[in-house]
Amino acid sequence: MTSGHHVNWLPLALAALVALLSLWLNQLAERPQAQDNAGFAHDPDYRVEHFNAQTFDIAGRPRYRLTAERMIHYMDDDTSELVQPQFHLTTAGQAPIAISARRGLIFGDRDSVHFLGNVQANRGAMPGQAAFSLTGEHLRVVPDAGILNSDKPVTLRLGKSVIHAGGLYADEHNKRLELTGGVRGLYEKTR
Repeated sequence: MTSGHHVNWLPLALAALVALLSLWLNQLAERPQAQDNAGFAHDPDYRVEHFNAQTFDIAGRPRYRLTAERMIHYMDDDTSELVQPQFHLTTAGQAPIAISARRGLIFGDRDSVHFLGNVQANRGAMPGQAAFSLTGEHLRVVPDAGILNSDKPVTLRLGKSVIHAGGLYADEHNKRLELTGGVRGLYEKTR
């Protein structure tokens, strides 16, 4: 005959599971996280899928439009990362500029956008203005100031001309273009 002791293992197993879970959560809470100097972790505080922002000039005409598959904002350094950004800049009397890249960055001042990886910038031809394209790995755009610049190699195509340079500074408002760093290429004058 067996003894009258019957042990129910289910409550003991649940108690052991809760104890293990508590131990794991305590270790997770004590583990240091990557933090910046201000004490904030570099984790996104929000994300926007199918990001789309547009600005207008004083007359209400579209000035520029920035879209991306995704925008991720980081609170610790107030930066926003863009996935597959596309930018369209419209200036009165000129063909619009279209820019695309794999990634984009917008810093806290929000006055410029950095395009990174497989950057493509294009402007169509207009009367008295040849078509223009730029390729490279980095391009900074300051829309309100009309500035495009890069400290990385770029290839420019202006009409039939092809020019390679180590860097670029273009000021649309002052009609100024500077190429730096081993500029070479074939320039064909337009009539």
